[in-house]
Amino acid sequence: MKYRLHRTRKEWIVVGERVHYVGGNLRIAWEEAFLAYGLEGRQWGTVLLVGMGASLMQIIAQTATPPLPQVTVLEIDADMLALQQAHYTLPLTYFPHIGDAASTLPTLSQKYDGIFVDAFQEDTIPASLLSSSFVEELHRHLSPTGLLFWNVLLSAEAKVVGELLRKAFTAVRQWRYPPHIFWAAAHDEVTFPLPF
Repeated sequence: MKYRLHRTRKEWIVVGERVHYVGGNLRIAWEEAFLAYGLEGRQWGTVLLVGMGASLMQIIAQTATPPLPQVTVLEIDADMLALQQAHYTLPLTYFPHIGDAASTLPTLSQKYDGIFVDAFQEDTIPASLLSSSFVEELHRHLSPTGLLFWNVLLSAEAKVVGELLRKAFTAVRQWRYPPHIFWAAAHDEVTFPLPF
């Protein structure tokens, strides 16, 4: 993947040709999603990040009710992980796994209270993640009262993600913060925050 590090007055941003991988617009989109889904003050317990996300870690740490969660990170690009470790404050305890998430997730045994899928090659989701087998693994690893969130940028891929999630989960919601399309899923309607 091609990306560069850009410094603003406030923070570092990892910038690709067409997207922000960390910080900038991506951080703002996730902050808005947390507000829209009513996630401030949530106690997470354990969290899985598919795609290393310094911005997401910071948002979770700022909005979570203590104790702060431990985070498992699935990241395909070792250089991206090293870049974020070098330039960002990572306020949560995390355990990184380098490799393709579709191959790595089945090897994990833990269930997670929050799963966040934010994995891109530029604006495209890796093909291995757009499969029923990957979504079934997400379903298997989400705790009974857990919430799953998936950030998508392309409309065609958003449609595929929505169809896959509806096959696996009882409660599925969509929220837009253009160009981001956020899908959310839970095992049942009671678990999912209203109004979405």
